[in-house]
Amino acid sequence: MAVGDFGKCCNECQIYWTCETKWYRGERHEVDICCPICNYYNECQRLSKEKKKKKR
Repeated sequence: MAVGDFGKCCNECQIYWTCETKWYRGERHEVDICCPICNYYNECQRLSKEKKKKKR
């Protein structure tokens, strides 16, 4: 995965394997979406918003 995957945690992030938020969500079978700690959070949010606008 990469930044272009729109909000999903990606293994390109330096904290991907140690992110407590990701593990917390994983243990509860929640979607492991990008969180503010992620290096690509702002980019993922921006791309996600653009993708939603194009769908309309």
